[in-house]
Amino acid sequence: MAARTKAERSAAAKKGAATRKENEANDGGGEAKAAAADAGEAITEAALSIAKTTKKALQAAAKRVEAEQAKRSK
Repeated sequence: MAARTKAERSAAAKKGAATRKENEANDGGGEAKAAAADAGEAITEAALSIAKTTKKALQAAAKRVEAEQAKRSK
């Protein structure tokens, strides 16, 4: 194995550092995507829950109106 010059060692170190930095950035991007997907799922669940609750509230209000109308028509 041939001895490497200081410039060659420095260039190799810079290349390695750049590669590590790129790999860390790529890993972080994957984590961000996963977090965004989780947040999207949570928002979807919340929206569905709100829709379900709203539907039940409207049904209950309709039943109250029907009961009141039935009471008045007697």
